[in-house]
Amino acid sequence: MAKKKVTVVSALAATALLAGCAQTIVPGMGIEATDGWGGRDDITIEVTAEHNGAEVPATITVYQDQMNFDGNQAEFEGKAFYKLTYDNLADLSDSQIRVSVTAEDPEAEVFCAIKGTGYALEEGDHVNHANEADGTGSATCVLNID
Repeated sequence: MAKKKVTVVSALAATALLAGCAQTIVPGMGIEATDGWGGRDDITIEVTAEHNGAEVPATITVYQDQMNFDGNQAEFEGKAFYKLTYDNLADLSDSQIRVSVTAEDPEAEVFCAIKGTGYALEEGDHVNHANEADGTGSATCVLNID
């Protein structure tokens, strides 16, 4: 009987530990089309998809800490900019934003870049984080938010 109690207690403790470490999507998380790199406190994404110099249709998918969220995909053709939306930037502290671009044409040249310029999680911080990637058919870029 004592062995069963220990097993149950261990299982409950493990469940509580895992639940306490669970990541959640920050409130207001989304992406919206914009016309350029944006400004201070913006996390902006540039994506392109071309084949033989012609613009081709593609899809951008954004993940927070490798999780989907409502509105995390958009379709575009050629070149586009998107701004990450959120209710409170500080909620993204210690998060990872991953951007995946996939062209309809697997031979297309694709590019993605993500940049957070000047956003301040703490008073007085000035940060310029950026990452870019290119590939054939698809590309992925990542921004780690400190």
